[in-house]
Amino acid sequence: MAKIDLKADTENKKIVLEHFPQPEILSIETNLNYYDKSDGIFNRFEASDLTGLHQEAKLHIQEKVPQSGLIEIAQKEALETILLMETIVETIGWKLDYSALKIEEKGTKLIK
Repeated sequence: MAKIDLKADTENKKIVLEHFPQPEILSIETNLNYYDKSDGIFNRFEASDLTGLHQEAKLHIQEKVPQSGLIEIAQKEALETILLMETIVETIGWKLDYSALKIEEKGTKLIK
Protein backbone atom coordinates (compact mmCIF):
# COMPACT_ATOMS: atom_id res chain seq x y z
CA MET A 1 0.00 0.00 0.00
CA ALA A 2 2.99 2.30 0.42
CA LYS A 3 3.39 2.52 -3.35
CA ILE A 4 -0.16 3.74 -3.95
CA ASP A 5 -0.53 7.48 -4.64
CA LEU A 6 -3.83 9.06 -3.56
CA LYS A 7 -5.02 12.65 -3.38
CA ALA A 8 -8.11 13.85 -1.58
CA ASP A 9 -10.29 16.50 -3.22
CA THR A 10 -12.40 17.59 -0.25
CA GLU A 11 -14.41 20.17 -2.22
CA ASN A 12 -15.74 17.55 -4.63
CA LYS A 13 -15.68 14.65 -2.15
CA LYS A 14 -13.39 12.72 -4.41
CA ILE A 15 -10.31 10.55 -3.88
CA VAL A 16 -8.00 10.54 -6.90
CA LEU A 17 -5.99 7.37 -7.34
CA GLU A 18 -2.95 8.60 -9.25
CA HIS A 19 -0.70 5.55 -9.12
CA PHE A 20 -1.23 1.88 -8.40
CA PRO A 21 1.90 -0.27 -8.73
CA GLN A 22 2.29 -2.98 -11.33
CA PRO A 23 2.90 -6.52 -10.07
CA GLU A 24 6.48 -7.22 -9.17
CA ILE A 25 8.53 -10.05 -7.77
CA LEU A 26 9.75 -9.00 -4.36
CA SER A 27 11.80 -12.09 -3.63
CA ILE A 28 12.19 -15.73 -4.51
CA GLU A 29 12.46 -17.89 -1.44
CA THR A 30 13.68 -21.36 -2.26
CA ASN A 31 13.71 -24.06 0.34
CA LEU A 32 16.34 -26.48 -0.87
CA ASN A 33 17.44 -29.22 1.48
CA TYR A 34 20.70 -31.06 0.95
CA TYR A 35 21.58 -34.22 2.72
CA ASP A 36 24.88 -34.23 4.56
CA LYS A 37 27.40 -33.52 1.84
CA SER A 38 30.00 -35.65 3.57
CA ASP A 39 27.76 -38.71 3.08
CA GLY A 40 28.42 -40.80 0.01
CA ILE A 41 31.58 -41.67 -1.82
CA PHE A 42 30.61 -39.97 -5.06
CA ASN A 43 29.20 -36.80 -3.54
CA ARG A 44 31.95 -34.26 -4.04
CA PHE A 45 29.94 -31.05 -3.67
CA GLU A 46 31.68 -28.07 -2.18
CA ALA A 47 29.87 -25.20 -0.47
CA SER A 48 30.44 -23.04 -3.57
CA ASP A 49 28.79 -25.74 -5.73
CA LEU A 50 25.70 -25.69 -3.53
CA THR A 51 25.61 -21.88 -3.62
CA GLY A 52 25.81 -21.98 -7.42
CA LEU A 53 23.00 -24.53 -7.62
CA HIS A 54 20.87 -22.39 -5.33
CA GLN A 55 21.48 -19.30 -7.50
CA GLU A 56 20.68 -21.26 -10.67
CA ALA A 57 17.44 -22.50 -9.10
CA LYS A 58 16.38 -18.92 -8.27
CA LEU A 59 17.24 -17.74 -11.79
CA HIS A 60 15.26 -20.63 -13.30
CA ILE A 61 12.22 -19.75 -11.18
CA GLN A 62 12.56 -16.06 -12.11
CA GLU A 63 12.61 -16.94 -15.82
CA LYS A 64 9.47 -19.10 -15.50
CA VAL A 65 7.32 -16.49 -13.73
CA PRO A 66 6.13 -14.63 -16.88
CA GLN A 67 4.69 -17.81 -18.41
CA SER A 68 3.25 -19.10 -15.12
CA GLY A 69 0.22 -16.80 -15.08
CA LEU A 70 1.16 -15.31 -11.71
CA ILE A 71 1.47 -11.79 -13.11
CA GLU A 72 -2.02 -11.99 -14.64
CA ILE A 73 -3.42 -13.26 -11.34
CA ALA A 74 -1.74 -10.36 -9.52
CA GLN A 75 -3.19 -7.88 -12.04
CA LYS A 76 -6.70 -9.28 -11.47
CA GLU A 77 -6.21 -8.98 -7.72
CA ALA A 78 -5.04 -5.38 -8.17
CA LEU A 79 -8.25 -4.59 -10.06
CA GLU A 80 -10.30 -6.26 -7.32
CA THR A 81 -8.44 -4.13 -4.76
CA ILE A 82 -9.25 -0.93 -6.65
CA LEU A 83 -12.92 -1.93 -6.86
CA LEU A 84 -12.92 -2.66 -3.13
CA MET A 85 -11.38 0.75 -2.48
CA GLU A 86 -14.14 2.29 -4.62
CA THR A 87 -16.82 0.52 -2.58
CA ILE A 88 -15.29 1.67 0.70
CA VAL A 89 -14.99 5.27 -0.50
CA GLU A 90 -18.60 5.25 -1.72
CA THR A 91 -19.84 4.14 1.72
CA ILE A 92 -18.83 7.55 3.08
CA GLY A 93 -20.45 9.41 0.19
CA TRP A 94 -17.27 10.08 -1.78
CA LYS A 95 -16.16 8.99 -5.24
CA LEU A 96 -12.97 7.22 -6.27
CA ASP A 97 -11.44 8.59 -9.46
CA TYR A 98 -8.98 6.15 -11.00
CA SER A 99 -9.04 7.61 -14.51
CA ALA A 100 -5.41 8.72 -14.14
CA LEU A 101 -4.21 5.13 -13.92
CA LYS A 102 -2.40 3.71 -16.92
CA ILE A 103 -2.47 0.05 -17.78
CA GLU A 104 1.08 -0.81 -18.72
CA GLU A 105 2.17 -3.49 -21.14
CA LYS A 106 3.16 -6.83 -19.74
CA GLY A 107 6.32 -6.34 -17.84
CA THR A 108 7.56 -7.82 -14.63
CA LYS A 109 9.53 -5.77 -12.20
CA LEU A 110 12.12 -7.77 -10.39
CA ILE A 111 13.61 -6.89 -7.05
CA LYS A 112 16.61 -8.95 -6.08
